[in-house]
Amino acid sequence: MDVGIFGAGHIGLSLAGLFDRAGHTVHIASRHLEELSRLLLDRQLRHARAESVEKVAESAELLIGAVQWTQLEALTAELPPIDGKVWIDPANPIAREADGTVTLIDTGTRPTSAIVADLVPKAQLVKAFNSFTTPMYRSGPLTSLGRIVAPLAGDHPAALSRVAELIKTTGFVPIVVGNIDDSVVLQPGGALRRLSIPLIAP
Repeated sequence: MDVGIFGAGHIGLSLAGLFDRAGHTVHIASRHLEELSRLLLDRQLRHARAESVEKVAESAELLIGAVQWTQLEALTAELPPIDGKVWIDPANPIAREADGTVTLIDTGTRPTSAIVADLVPKAQLVKAFNSFTTPMYRSGPLTSLGRIVAPLAGDHPAALSRVAELIKTTGFVPIVVGNIDDSVVLQPGGALRRLSIPLIAP
């Protein structure tokens, strides 16, 4: 698959590594292409390439908004048309300050993915990958008890199927928890996020 990632920070690069190891072509958007290209080379990501926002939006079939919550509106405003493409939403409503402080942003009663869906109204949005932690990216899906579950939610069956297939290629186990309204269980404070350990599939 061709996977496009907007955001070359912690989440974006972690996802790039995950998909690169699975053999997918990964397009990562950056305004600093030479710097990102060197970083990808240092990390030995053989299938990843640094490209402009416009190029990533045009080239990839699955798009991931891996920027901070406060940057999503600006990102989506500069995108070229992405009608019918799948938009994977790993965003959590948090703000990171320069000193490392993390603040949870009050988004009201709507699911956060419903808010993101309004920013990309012509794409098919799937909530996924927002509950992964750094050790999970690095160590992979296997534990002594079984494989780690990667929950996802969305309103478009075909898009859910494609994202589930992407997850399978990484070794994690996809489980659809429902539609966008149901995705609240994946948000910070949601039922699945309050678990002390990840879900395991035997």
